[in-house]
Amino acid sequence: MKHLIPTLSALIALVLAAGACTNATETAPDSTTAVSGATETIESTVTSQVPATTTTEATDAVTVDGDLPDDLVAAVATVLVWQRDDRSDAPVLPEGLAEHLATNPLSISDTVSIAGTTATIDGGQIAVVETDTGDVLLAADEGDGWQIVGADPAEGPPWYGEEPRMVMVLGSDARPGENQQRLRGDSIHLLTANPSEGNGTIAGFPRDSWISTPYGSMKFTSLMAGRGPQVMVDYVVDTWDLPVEGYVVTGFKGFEDLMRNIGSLPIDLPRAIPTQPWWPAFRAGEQTLTPLRTLEYSRTRKGVPGGDFTRSANQGLVMLAVLRLLQMNDIADAPEIISVLLDHAWTSLTPTDLIQLAATVHVLDAAEVENIVLPGALGRAGAASVVRLTPEADEILADLADDGVLEEVDQ
Repeated sequence: MKHLIPTLSALIALVLAAGACTNATETAPDSTTAVSGATETIESTVTSQVPATTTTEATDAVTVDGDLPDDLVAAVATVLVWQRDDRSDAPVLPEGLAEHLATNPLSISDTVSIAGTTATIDGGQIAVVETDTGDVLLAADEGDGWQIVGADPAEGPPWYGEEPRMVMVLGSDARPGENQQRLRGDSIHLLTANPSEGNGTIAGFPRDSWISTPYGSMKFTSLMAGRGPQVMVDYVVDTWDLPVEGYVVTGFKGFEDLMRNIGSLPIDLPRAIPTQPWWPAFRAGEQTLTPLRTLEYSRTRKGVPGGDFTRSANQGLVMLAVLRLLQMNDIADAPEIISVLLDHAWTSLTPTDLIQLAATVHVLDAAEVENIVLPGALGRAGAASVVRLTPEADEILADLADDGVLEEVDQ
């Protein structure tokens, strides 16, 4: 990996900005620390000829060779033989992927050379495999052996999981020495993506949104405190019936470290930002931000029209800029960058989820990813200043629940 700017999922590109508003000194996570994903160099050649189930005639064979683990090569070969000869036994595939490949088959010849990368992360292993015929396959091993879990056929749209993909990305407000997962969720975003269509949405929740929960009425930012990030997901699912798959939580140091690995960020700022007590002003227009300046921009809300509403929108701009930067690199680097990310974040997503989302970044059109902040009105709850989400916010979330993009709500 040349600069740690490789491909990631939309989720991973976007998570960088989500933690930018925190002030914590973060240590490596306990629950999702990844092991560095070195590329395997075991050379394997597998000739797969699966016995026919309804005839004594042998099925067509496909020879697959590549510098990848034997069992991963075998998993790829099984799929290719099944694609080439429907008399062979069907491989174990996600139902949606099997249906997709039935109408969007892979390109297959007698001999197929493959290359790819693997990484070991908490919960299993992940891989990206590319064939010499132009197909991309995603694989995961969650303890029962390698399984193909996604594909981008050379001729046809990709399938990277059931759509829309939907993940909560949270920035912890923990201070040094505090539990990163059990303090306030100070930055709250819902990320959606449709790999087959190349579109999606970044929806920011005002952190001071006043909500009613089983634990009492409170600001949304306070819900994670003492309870953990899953309660944030549960609230969104229960309140708006959104198919949220899980969460990613990051913090200040994780954001800063990842931005240092990525490097300076080209971005077009729509508005100038005044000088803050802690850092200088930002001018409007096209520019390149250092990792430190990217962090400062993502945290700024003082003296900015719209306050935290504008800050949430600015974080979305950073997410889109990171997405564009990551798209300049190769999908084969996705496993390693996921393992690096997990050194600085916590997640409830499975290895299958992570590699599918990582691949999604390559098929998204940044121009088709809408950046919004849910509308609300400023108000009071006792002595506290709060945001009361408007009925339009409910309409937006209902619209997103359908297909992950806004179609029926006028902004």
